[in-house]
Amino acid sequence: MSEFQNKAIRLMASYDGDASIGNLALRQRNLLLSALELYRVLGGSFEQLEAAIMQDQASALRRVDLVVGDLMMELAAICHIHDMDIMQAGHNALDKLTCEDQI
Repeated sequence: MSEFQNKAIRLMASYDGDASIGNLALRQRNLLLSALELYRVLGGSFEQLEAAIMQDQASALRRVDLVVGDLMMELAAICHIHDMDIMQAGHNALDKLTCEDQI
């Protein structure tokens, strides 16, 4: 695993507890909330979201690694559009968790 991933796991475990890391239901919820927040902040509409969900119902499920890779590519493109470094954005989030622990 990468240095970033290892640090993220350590911080999440210290923030939410070790059991939270392996809690798939929690990970699903957090991913969905983060993705929806990003979608909204980029100007996405409920109508577009609803259409995408309805269209996706018939799609066959792919392997997790391929879907994660696609997600990472989309994040890279979004960061490019907003002239930001994807890893810096990630490190900013880790720093935010670290600072919250110190308060």
